[in-house]
Amino acid sequence: MSNSLGTIKVRTKGDRKDFAKLPFKLYRDDKNWVPPIKSDIKKIVNGDSQLFNNGPHELFLAKRGKEIVGRIAVGIDGKLNEYKGVKHAYFTLFESEENHNTANLLLKTAKKWAYKHNMIYLKGPVSPTNGDDYRGLLVNNFEDPPTILMPYNHPYYVDFFDGYDEYLKYYAFEYDPEKSLSDKQRKLASIAMKRYDFTVKNADFSNLKKLSRELYEVTKIAMPDWEEDIIPPTYDEILSMAKTLKLVADPSLVAIAYSKDEPIGYFVAFPDFSGIIRKIKGNLFPLGWVRFFLERKKIKRARGAILFVIPKFRNKGVPIAMFVKVLEALKKQGFETVEGSSISWKNSVMLTNAKKIGGRHYKTYVIYGKKLVKRELTVKELYGNASWKFIDEQLVSIK
Repeated sequence: MSNSLGTIKVRTKGDRKDFAKLPFKLYRDDKNWVPPIKSDIKKIVNGDSQLFNNGPHELFLAKRGKEIVGRIAVGIDGKLNEYKGVKHAYFTLFESEENHNTANLLLKTAKKWAYKHNMIYLKGPVSPTNGDDYRGLLVNNFEDPPTILMPYNHPYYVDFFDGYDEYLKYYAFEYDPEKSLSDKQRKLASIAMKRYDFTVKNADFSNLKKLSRELYEVTKIAMPDWEEDIIPPTYDEILSMAKTLKLVADPSLVAIAYSKDEPIGYFVAFPDFSGIIRKIKGNLFPLGWVRFFLERKKIKRARGAILFVIPKFRNKGVPIAMFVKVLEALKKQGFETVEGSSISWKNSVMLTNAKKIGGRHYKTYVIYGKKLVKRELTVKELYGNASWKFIDEQLVSIK
């Protein structure tokens, strides 16, 4: 029987099952790993993903003989490419055994596929849902377990990308509600609300359509045009997010800032369910949901995941006022730590705000990149409409 290493395209039901199951084997002895919700990953592997809907894609398995030892998905987000003005391919859902030959084969397969589709740059790992969940590769602090929907990987993965560009970076900050919620912060929030005439309220989930419209209007205006790999979501996507938040988030952890009746910003935090997901091994059905809701009151860590403020009200204390509102609720409910994630390395305003309220930068995630053509690429070809954010700053060399 041959033990040669090779890749195959995912074609059959069995292939898709192998693709979804592989991480459970690779991380079976890692106490920090949080499995995906099995029903969610099944949908993604079967093509039910906004990312996969945005263009051609292919899933590959690496096999040594009959053993599955790695996986990767590669594709083209045509919607993002058009919006940003680039010719990029992406890879996602990358996993490999601790073997450089396996990882190199998978990445070479992805590069070959991308080149055949006339792309000039390959980047990843990106979010498999076209959001910010599981975006990037964790490159430091493998001791602290990940919060919900954040990436986690073996430390040896970092070595696989030696020679790749650090295309994008994202940071996670850790907060202690007791220390971050100081009298000084409360005072600053109060002064800002009076000076700039805005209020902060908790989200009202009783009218999802109205709430979704408010969140959509803020996001549409507030999302920076330099956010390198994100485009504004549609109203339907925001409505879907609101429906999910209604199930898992406490209204007191969702703050919306208003100038009179106009929404000007919002901040979303939710309990870190990762510990429960680990216990139920990603199985929500048939009884996982029961444990999910029975144990949610025991959770002591939260994740602050989404924050937007419209340009007119930036640098006017709106983020701090919303932080104070949510941190008050987190402290009252007994949460001991909060992770704020993830913040782009280029978002200087948010990075400053994170530090102002006592955030400790404790994790970094990287999206790697590799050019697929022999010539040098311009900053415009790399970052498209966001290139102005990079043009005057020193970039990593494009290998």
